[in-house]
Amino acid sequence: MIKKPDPWRRISRENLIDTKFLKVYQDTIQLPSGDIFDDYSIVSLPNGVIIVATDADNKLITQFEYKYAIDKVILNLPSGGVGKNETPIQAAKKELLEETGYASDEVELVKTLYEYPSKLDHVLYIVRIKNAKKIQQVSHEATESISEVNLLSADMPDFGGEFNATYVIAALAVTLPKFLRN
Repeated sequence: MIKKPDPWRRISRENLIDTKFLKVYQDTIQLPSGDIFDDYSIVSLPNGVIIVATDADNKLITQFEYKYAIDKVILNLPSGGVGKNETPIQAAKKELLEETGYASDEVELVKTLYEYPSKLDHVLYIVRIKNAKKIQQVSHEATESISEVNLLSADMPDFGGEFNATYVIAALAVTLPKFLRN
């Protein structure tokens, strides 16, 4: 049996940045070897959901979204934050409805991802929603620049020729085999 590594020990933490959507800490840590590092930085972001949703015709629900940090419009899956007293399933249903106007009760938590766990502490939950139907108009937040829904078929080469994306690739990778079978 493989021996798992021993955990590190936090000796102290200094809060460098503290905003609604971002916290940055500088920790002093002790490694299992006994070595001490006094400048190990951690970025804390809210947990989020990535929604891999399809409609009744099994078309993937995507949108084009402007992302300020990279100054690009990218093809994206509906996604959003998980509230303090909210489950990933509740957050996914809420975000899908708000961003696309689509809803369904066929919802499943597929995987939990840690995007960059050496430096980021947040969790991304991949949620699969099937047979979604348009039931209302969208309700985007002021800081969201999102297009209307863009439906993609599994047989479209290269997702219709547009696939500038980030963590959505991971969501598709763990979900797409199910998408293709169904």
